[in-house]
Formats: sequence, structure tokens, C-alpha cells
Amino acid sequence: MNKEEEIPNNNNTEVEETNNDIEIIKEPELVFEELFPIVEEQQAYVALQLPLSEVNPPTLIIYSHGSNTTVTQNMEDQFMKDLQSYATYLTPYNFIFAASAQHGVNWGNQASISDTLNLINWIKERYTIQPKVYMIGFSMGGLPTLNFAYQYPDLISKIALLAPSTKTSTLTLLKADSIKDIDIRIWHGNKDVNVPYSSVVTFVNAMKTYGKEIPLVTLEGKTHFDIDTEYMEDILQFFNGE
Repeated sequence: MNKEEEIPNNNNTEVEETNNDIEIIKEPELVFEELFPIVEEQQAYVALQLPLSEVNPPTLIIYSHGSNTTVTQNMEDQFMKDLQSYATYLTPYNFIFAASAQHGVNWGNQASISDTLNLINWIKERYTIQPKVYMIGFSMGGLPTLNFAYQYPDLISKIALLAPSTKTSTLTLLKADSIKDIDIRIWHGNKDVNVPYSSVVTFVNAMKTYGKEIPLVTLEGKTHFDIDTEYMEDILQFFNGE
């Protein structure tokens, strides 16, 4: 008997036994779902990828619209197509994307703030999500976003503002202090004539005097409607901490 015959050939057996014991777990195929609930008399849009993770629940993103658009059930409407573009882009990254009609042209009134809270609660009642939400506000949507943040700062982690209306004239130390722990970033074109770039510079400077730093991304040569859907990748990177 030579040396090779003296050594038991256990390696192949172990590998085979181990291979037999391996359970191949396939990730479930994600299914994109869109819902159009009426929440407290306001039309809403909710999009998600099912099944949701139970181990790592998704983060809810609330989008607030501009003054010339609103949420409907008409998916032929360009704004609803824009919302769908946001949803299909963001939801694969473990987000739920949602928007409310917010009483239409609201300019950040109390009704729009209540609409946002109602939508968040509607989703929380049906799905397990992260404790804090992210928010996106475009144009007029900057006002319901910021006003909601001033009232409910503990519900929010991050805010992305696109060419936002801000109403610096109503800003106070109390408001600025209330959102000091929220990560906020603004994108604004310096050729915007709908919401002047100078207005957001004034807002950022006022916030700074109150001790709140808000990064402003200046988009050279961009106008108001150059940035409503064009910076989703940048927003995703911001939300993911990049």
C-alpha cells in the first residue's frame, strides 16, 4: 500500500455532503405597485416595490408639488408621469415614494401640512417603514415641505429642495432651530425667473445667521423647469449619504 492509498479521500465526500446541505435562497422578484388612495379627501399617489423587506424596512419619501401641478389618477398627465419616473427610479433602493394633492395651490398652508401628516400616517398604518421620512419639495412645494418640517421635525431625516419657494420673511430663530438636526440640501438654477435664485441665497444666508448650514448646489445656466426631474441621481446620492 503506497502513501496515496493510506490517506483517506475525505475531501470530495465532505464537499459533496456540504453541497447537498446548501440551500440556495433566491431573492424574491420585486413587483412595482402604484396606489391611488383618497386620504382625508385628498388624492394621493403611493408607489413601492413588493415584497418589502422585514429586516430592513423602507424609508418613505414624500414629494410636494409646485403650484401648476397636482396629484391625480390620470397617468397620461405629464406631472403624473414625472412622479412615476421618480417612483420607478427611487423605489428599487428600498424607498416608498408618495405624494398628496395637498389642497392644490396651497403655498404651504396648514391644510397642506395636515395632508402630509395624513399621508404619512396612512402609509404607516399599512406598511412597516423607517421611523423618519425623507422629503422632496419642488417650487411651491418647498413651502409645505419646510412648514411641515418646522412643525414636525422629529418625523424627518432629510430634505431635498428643488428651486424652492422659501418665504425668508417669515423665518425666525425658533423655526431655524427646530430643523437644526435635519439634513437639508438645495438645488437651484441661477437663471430661474419663476423662483429667483437670489431668493434662495437670501434664505440660505438667513439660516446661516441662525446657526443652520444648508448646502446650496448652484446649477449654472439652469432655469426653473430644468431641474424638476433632472437631478434624481443627485437626490438619491444625497439620501444615501454620498
